[in-house]
Amino acid sequence: MVARTAHARITDIIVAQLDPDGDLYNEIMAVAKEHDIKTGLVLNIVGGLRSARLSMPLTKGAVEAQPGVIELQGLMECSGVGTLGWNCDTYDSEGASGIVYREGEPNIHVHLTVCHEGQAYMGHLLEGCKVRSLHEQSHFTIMIAKTDGAQLNFRVSKERTDAYPRGIPIHDLVSA
Repeated sequence: MVARTAHARITDIIVAQLDPDGDLYNEIMAVAKEHDIKTGLVLNIVGGLRSARLSMPLTKGAVEAQPGVIELQGLMECSGVGTLGWNCDTYDSEGASGIVYREGEPNIHVHLTVCHEGQAYMGHLLEGCKVRSLHEQSHFTIMIAKTDGAQLNFRVSKERTDAYPRGIPIHDLVSA
């Protein structure tokens, strides 16, 4: 059974062409701030990268372990989708999973698939994914939908585990 639902509607779609050598995570953050997006959808990410940094499972069989970080350099193509919400807490797991969320900022939860040297990798988008462009006008494009009616609030649980000593990151879905 579904734990929780809320109705939302798309109120706007923003199409952004990214700067050559821009950081994908920071570019999404800039769009979210510029357009005052508290909750939304990252509908589409399409483009080339010259470096990638993803948080993804690296330990076999360890279901409760924190993900690790993989860093790639060179020619890559990528695509991704995700959600935008709001950070109600700060969560800093840079040393383990690479994930850092700051209270009072948009929460970017994007899963990015990257093809590098014939291998595909998929994980959470982190800072460090640099746009690759052979021209001063990048063809790297993202589409973000602004929504209202529902809110995704990121917070950190009070519960602590060995794998998550700072608390477990969760998203609260609430009707707005």
